[in-house]
Amino acid sequence: MAQGFAALERKLVGLQDEFDGTEARARLGRVAKASRGDVDDAVRGDLGDLSMSGWRRGRPFDVIGMAEVVGDTEILVRPARMSRGPMRVLEQGRNMGNSGGMAGPGVSADGTTRRTKAGKLAKVRARKAKRWNGYTDGKDTWSDAERLLAERVPDRVRKEVRASLRKTFGG
Repeated sequence: MAQGFAALERKLVGLQDEFDGTEARARLGRVAKASRGDVDDAVRGDLGDLSMSGWRRGRPFDVIGMAEVVGDTEILVRPARMSRGPMRVLEQGRNMGNSGGMAGPGVSADGTTRRTKAGKLAKVRARKAKRWNGYTDGKDTWSDAERLLAERVPDRVRKEVRASLRKTFGG
């Protein structure tokens, strides 16, 4: 019976090693790599492909996600560096606020009226309003990606844990 416990102890130590350190990070890396595609699927669902027409003429780029392992137990999924602006526009829309702001005497950059010590309107340098190119409604693309991640990531993690258990205990 002592041999059985010794064998079980060796397997449990092996399982502990499997869930610590480099093996755990490699497992999370595989889950992260598979999760990048969820962001791409959300973008394709809203656009049909991965790029926004007219966003960057001459040198278009894809709106894609990236995933990285943070620490030993977490994965961070976010839009890739060049995709952050387009992803925000896909999520919230473009130019949803007042682009030029209030123009008039004494109106400063934050929209408040400036006054002198005497209470009269202060002179404020005129500024050019932002170029208006219309507005678009948001498509909630990042919210869709979050929903896909919430649905798919647990199954990927379960698959990796089962593979580790099979590796340790056989079967």
